[in-house]
Amino acid sequence: MQRSSFLQFVVRNLGWALLSVFLALAIWVAANMANNPVEQGEMRGVQVRVELPEGYVLTRALDTTTVTAVVRAERSQWELLTPGDILVTANLRSFKEPGEYRVELQAEVASPLHARVVALRPSTFTLSIDREVEKRVAVQVVVTRDPPLGYTYPADLACDHSEVVIRGSAERVDEVAHVEARLNLADELNPVTKIVSLTPVQEGGLRARDVEMEPSSVTCPVDIQSREDIFQMPVQPKIVGNPPPGYNVVRYSAIEPDTVVLTGDLVAIREMPGLVRTAPIDLTNRTDTFTTEVTIDLPAGVTTVPENQTVRVTIVIEPQISTRQFEEVPVEVTGLDPTQYRASGLAGTVTVFVSGPLHKLPSPQNLRVIVDLSGLPAGNHEVTPQGVLVGMEDTSGLTVTVSPDELGVTIEPLAPAPTFTPAATASDTG
Repeated sequence: MQRSSFLQFVVRNLGWALLSVFLALAIWVAANMANNPVEQGEMRGVQVRVELPEGYVLTRALDTTTVTAVVRAERSQWELLTPGDILVTANLRSFKEPGEYRVELQAEVASPLHARVVALRPSTFTLSIDREVEKRVAVQVVVTRDPPLGYTYPADLACDHSEVVIRGSAERVDEVAHVEARLNLADELNPVTKIVSLTPVQEGGLRARDVEMEPSSVTCPVDIQSREDIFQMPVQPKIVGNPPPGYNVVRYSAIEPDTVVLTGDLVAIREMPGLVRTAPIDLTNRTDTFTTEVTIDLPAGVTTVPENQTVRVTIVIEPQISTRQFEEVPVEVTGLDPTQYRASGLAGTVTVFVSGPLHKLPSPQNLRVIVDLSGLPAGNHEVTPQGVLVGMEDTSGLTVTVSPDELGVTIEPLAPAPTFTPAATASDTG
């Protein structure tokens, strides 16, 4: 009887119990969402993985390998998400024939993260596939730049692989005629071993694309040797004549090239003084820096490589710098009103030094020394005399210095200022 009553009690209150559990759960969910809300945002730069049927390859590289994923996740999960946690796949495994296919991208979030990808941009890829094939092709050694003049290498260069395996789509592999090991020997003066990446080449010489090579690089020994019939010698300009008085040859600022290669009569080359001279360069009447192109003076039977080599020479010519001293140059006063003030105690003459190109140095009549007293009140002052060049068309490069560089002067008013005397008042006389 008691058991029956208990069951009746449970049945009567079951609805209330379930409602209480539901309300508690709802309150917990609401509180959790308030503290950790679900947010939606973009994840950029997500990599796309392409899954191909066995024995197939893509016929060209993808225009883009990343997408933007729109993701919904709780705020706490967003703090943990990275682009690498978004798994995006372009699945072509169900396609069994070569061709071009448009596939829908599939996305998921890597566990144990809890999030959902709601959209992808772009959401589809158009991909072309073809059966993968391979073939063996020959390796050709190509020297892209020769060693410096006077050095050579064997004609029968070879690398450690004479053939390589090319893999890719049937269309791309068929385009490959050979692969090239391209050697740049421009800076090599001694035997060298180079490891170079291979370049697949089409029949017309264009670079082939979208294929793999095995191996992708080769090792090529190159026996660089100096040529016994070639000699390198420095160039020295041959100067004749002199600039006019007042000018000096300062230096050669450029000799291009400064070394030349000679060949021909070995006896005549060995008798040379270890250098070659240019044809004469005349400096007579030269007053400015100039550049000239001249030939090379060589003994009979000797030529340059290439033949008829010329040399460009730049010769720097500058005027001689000198200093001229001028004694007892008169000092002129400016800026003083002679009706109000007078200046006394000022030196009447000074010494002036002028430095610059010798041919530009002035004569005494081209010099003035001025002391400007503008704005100075009555009293004792130290003033700076200024040297001025006059009557000359070109004063560039000239420097004027006055000695002494400071002069003492006293400025006095011509009439003393009136003194104010107060008038007498009646109380004063009274």
